[in-house]
Amino acid sequence: MVIFWVSVLALSILLYVLLDGFDFGVGILFGLTRDEHRRRAMMSAVAPIWDGNETWLVVAGVVLWGAFPSSMQPFFPRFIFRFCSCWQD
Repeated sequence: MVIFWVSVLALSILLYVLLDGFDFGVGILFGLTRDEHRRRAMMSAVAPIWDGNETWLVVAGVVLWGAFPSSMQPFFPRFIFRFCSCWQD
């Protein structure tokens, strides 16, 4: 069962790296151009798939949290503290 979850984790990270390269490339080119028409064209090309690529990072986090809870144990109290502290008035 561990092999299955490790392969799901590796696949999700691999898909993120492969699919998110397009976003990074457009982001670099976006900063290099000053033409507003080209910038709009770049954003139109990336917009439909922008959030879909980050889904693979969420999958990797859920796999780590659900299948390997001991890997998240040292970090979880710190995350909860920071999350709760940002909601205080």
